[in-house]
Amino acid sequence: MRTVQANDPRAPQVQIADDIRSQIEAGELVPGTRLPSGRTLARDYGVALMTAQAALQRLRDEKLLYASSRGYFVSDPDAPVPPGTDERLEAVEAELRKVRARLDALEGRP
Repeated sequence: MRTVQANDPRAPQVQIADDIRSQIEAGELVPGTRLPSGRTLARDYGVALMTAQAALQRLRDEKLLYASSRGYFVSDPDAPVPPGTDERLEAVEAELRKVRARLDALEGRP
């Protein structure tokens, strides 16, 4: 079981992202490998789900992972991302942000 170190100056999500990145760089996680779910990572690292998800998002932003409806996968730097994978998720995330903003506005109404 991997854990986040409390005395490490890096934020927990950075520690997790760094650990997964090192596994990718070492060849322990090869392109196409599906990562464990956010809940499993949270349990394994002893952190909240949001922290594990932030680590995955960080690696996605770095293009080390890609997301699909089935989870997060290690990217192949020599291959294009599967068609529509990130674009569909980004569209859904944008729509959710709009819905959240509308709900926030409704909560502020008298």
